[in-house]
Amino acid sequence: MAKVGRDVDNTIAKTPITFAMIELAESPDCNDRKRQWMNYGFKDVTPKFAGRATVPSLNDSNVIDGRDMLTQMASVDADWYMLSGHHGALYESDYNTFTTGTQIDFTTLMNDQDFCGFFNEAYHSGRWEHSDRVNPTPAAVTAKLQANEIYLRTSPAAASSIAPFSQTNPWLDATHIAPKGIIISACNTLIYKIARTTWSAAFPNAVIFGAVSRINQGVQITNAIAAAKMTDETFWRDPQAILDQPGNSEELSKQLTAGFPRSHIIGFVYKQKLFWSGFDNKGRWYSHSKAVGDPLIFDLTTDEIS
Repeated sequence: MAKVGRDVDNTIAKTPITFAMIELAESPDCNDRKRQWMNYGFKDVTPKFAGRATVPSLNDSNVIDGRDMLTQMASVDADWYMLSGHHGALYESDYNTFTTGTQIDFTTLMNDQDFCGFFNEAYHSGRWEHSDRVNPTPAAVTAKLQANEIYLRTSPAAASSIAPFSQTNPWLDATHIAPKGIIISACNTLIYKIARTTWSAAFPNAVIFGAVSRINQGVQITNAIAAAKMTDETFWRDPQAILDQPGNSEELSKQLTAGFPRSHIIGFVYKQKLFWSGFDNKGRWYSHSKAVGDPLIFDLTTDEIS
């Protein structure tokens, strides 16, 4: 992973750049990112797990330690945060609200879905697949699944009447020194308007990387960021100083896309704007007015994806 893109100067003799990580599905993405950052000389400050060579997925036997880590994470400040796992609407059944016959109205879904979050395998195979807002705890959501489920909100929390479980996200539900950036690595992490506006409201000056489509593997996000020429040591130390210069956000958008599969879309939120350059899953360019290669820019306060 450290050989992807260009090398970054080792920072061991300098003031450390710190990072903290949460993994809720499969570990390779977080492991690659951690390995890369450690090779650069950055410092892992993840509670409980910083001393490990790998990033444990908060599932099964790791759930108890994972919940303890998440509690401690609420008081941890880091330069960079990374959260990886499953990401989607509160329940799979939520998508029925946006379906006519067998067709999902994806535009309305992206803009009007009200509750989103990251979740682990127990939540995915339990509540996400079997619950709905009328019956959030059906028989299929067994006591074992409930005991092992972890859900971290990326939108305002849903009422307990439709979501009777913890939705606490230690980065959104605690006060932190503003991080330099956040990597939210999963399918559709920035496609929901409510999710990107929630992250941006909590961290208005952070650069927030994520997917604006489904993706095959979370590690694709890692690879694209690592391959971008702009993500050198100067960027990791102060991305705001880079992105505040005219044209640099647009240029970073192009570089990220160059390192990402053509059929998927990577983007980032920065100071109330969503930037991306890419194609939809049928290879169609996501713009009717711009030349191929020009990034799309959405104002989070007014614009909707169409």
